Amino acid sequence: MERNLFFEELKRCARIVDEVFYQEQYRESFKPEQLRDAVYSYLSRPAKRFRPGVVFFSCGAVGGAEEKAKLAAAAVEVYHTWTLVHDDIIDNDSKRRGFPTIHEEYRLKAIEWGYLPNEAKDLGRNVAILTGDLQHAWAVRLLLDSIHLGVPVPVVLDLIGRMENDLTNGLVAGEALDVMYAAKPVNELTEADVLAMLELKTGVLYEFCGIAGASIGLGQSAAENGLVRSIGRFARQCGTAFQLQDDILGIVGDEKLLGKAVGSDIREGKRTTIVLHAFSNAGSKDQQFMMQVLGNPQATEEDVEKLKQLLIEYNGIDHTRHLAESIVQRAVEEIDPLPDSKYKDLLLTWAKYVVHREF
Repeated sequence: MERNLFFEELKRCARIVDEVFYQEQYRESFKPEQLRDAVYSYLSRPAKRFRPGVVFFSCGAVGGAEEKAKLAAAAVEVYHTWTLVHDDIIDNDSKRRGFPTIHEEYRLKAIEWGYLPNEAKDLGRNVAILTGDLQHAWAVRLLLDSIHLGVPVPVVLDLIGRMENDLTNGLVAGEALDVMYAAKPVNELTEADVLAMLELKTGVLYEFCGIAGASIGLGQSAAENGLVRSIGRFARQCGTAFQLQDDILGIVGDEKLLGKAVGSDIREGKRTTIVLHAFSNAGSKDQQFMMQVLGNPQATEEDVEKLKQLLIEYNGIDHTRHLAESIVQRAVEEIDPLPDSKYKDLLLTWAKYVVHREF
């Protein structure tokens, strides 16, 4: 399938979930107005909606009706959004998709409202935390409302259980490991450690998307149907590859396309497969320099640029790109049993795209 057709399908999926977001029954449930605006802030910004797309495509690939999956597709995007809001607080990021992060947006608003600088910073952080909490709850409500679209109650309950147990526990564990690894010496981590962390941090949500779409399409849970599990494994591996490409773009991407600062992962001390591979190939002098710059928020632009060049020179970027490609090659084998269809083609196109995207 041509990439242009793939993106047209994604846009169609995006329109469906955007309509769900702004239904009055949901919009009017968020109060006060300032918190409602915060809940919708990221959702109103330009985004590709990959995760809802995977829900729709997985549903269609098993012969299911997209209409039944639209609330679940909206749920995974809302769920993803709360993780971004909280992740931005943890990472102290000031931009998301080219605009201020929630905590920064409301810090600036608080200053306009007359708050003192420290008070404004606290308010911005607190609004962001509460926004994420509301979005998490909203995702559960959307799944529950899928019953009204004809999704069997056992399937809905299974998905809610998976979201609140497997998904949330796995994703938070991945984020915790990411934070803790940043303070750990590079030579004490293995590539397997980092890949396992990425599976949790990013892969498990994509796995949930695949399982949700296939379960709704078949009217059966993952425990009841092996094909649902296979699609979940496919999506999990592609999600891991997606994060590997994200790490690459965090070093050599285009800031205008990404909507965030390139090099911020270096200042945050992110332990990526790029860093591990380059560090293992570097000489002692360059290793020492890497350790001085990684995780140093005060690192100069010159130092960050020099480290970026070392990561390239010592093949960290190329190694990670090949790693992502090999993971995707294994992933596509999981959906071989699916009959040929437009939706299977969409899943395969997405798999190819995750390792070649530029934003």
